[in-house]
Amino acid sequence: MQNNEWNEAFPEVPEHVHQVVLSTLAGLDDGKVKKVRKMKKGKMIILAAAMVAVLGMTVSASEIFKWNQKAGEVFGADDEQQTALVMGDIAREEYQTISDNGLTIRSIQTIQDNNCFYALFEITAEDESVRITPDCSMDFLTDRQEEDNLFSMLSWGFVDESRQAVSNSRYFEMIGTKMNPGKEDLDLIIQFTSLNAPGEKAMEGEELLKGNWEFALNLHAAEPVCYELNREYQIAGCPVTVNRVELTPISIKLVCDGEDARQLEEMEGISLEQADSLRALFVNGIRYQDGTVMEEMGYQELEAGYSEGNYTKTARLSSVIDVEKVSALLVGDNMDEISIR
Repeated sequence: MQNNEWNEAFPEVPEHVHQVVLSTLAGLDDGKVKKVRKMKKGKMIILAAAMVAVLGMTVSASEIFKWNQKAGEVFGADDEQQTALVMGDIAREEYQTISDNGLTIRSIQTIQDNNCFYALFEITAEDESVRITPDCSMDFLTDRQEEDNLFSMLSWGFVDESRQAVSNSRYFEMIGTKMNPGKEDLDLIIQFTSLNAPGEKAMEGEELLKGNWEFALNLHAAEPVCYELNREYQIAGCPVTVNRVELTPISIKLVCDGEDARQLEEMEGISLEQADSLRALFVNGIRYQDGTVMEEMGYQELEAGYSEGNYTKTARLSSVIDVEKVSALLVGDNMDEISIR
């Protein structure tokens, strides 16, 4: 562990943690602090170990890199699950704050895997008389490193009043569906240019504050757990061959035989080409090996369609799951079981 540049290893750690950890990590290099036996998660576990050494207490990664409450509400994760997502590099706290022309924007959190991307910002006007409502908007530009189609879908907006009262400060969310994310990290540059008042119908509202707020967020993939099944299951009374299931703690990909999916489509009287949804393959629950069922309450379909003879459905789950404990998916109104073990 010699010659590590710890200042560069943890550029986003809060200052009050940063300085304490640096001295402890220097002690690791000098042999003055007892080293941990296993470091499977790299620098993040070293950091947690350093905090244990300094403070004499158990410190998890999620206690160092705090989850924002709003992000936790969106992903429905308890403390243990939040820790797992931080250690798996699915959740990151960002710590970037930029102020210009009376407006401060702070990037708070990103949560992402190989399928979906979520970013949370806090936008605050210095003038407390400015009221940022859910109908306000932010103009922004993106620099995608000369890569086209990083997202097949990207939506954004201020959170509604049920989640935050109106004031001069408001949370702003971005949610994207990744397209061919690959395994290499990419920097996504987001340049906010103005805060706008609510508009009329399809018209944008007047510009309230104009400036330049530029953030570099990292796009990275989280390795899914893949199950090559190639097995036939009874779904909505029809035999359906499920070829593959991919799971992460926050999303799922289901790959079925295309002809079998066509039968379900005909039975339901729908057309996927017209953006209908195939209810028989909605994942409405997750069964764990101990028999516990996690019901899906806010299932969000990210992408679905036919390709190369298969029907593929990708969705973000309403709450974080423990991938290692999953034994089956429960699909459709009848909760038909697709066992994966």
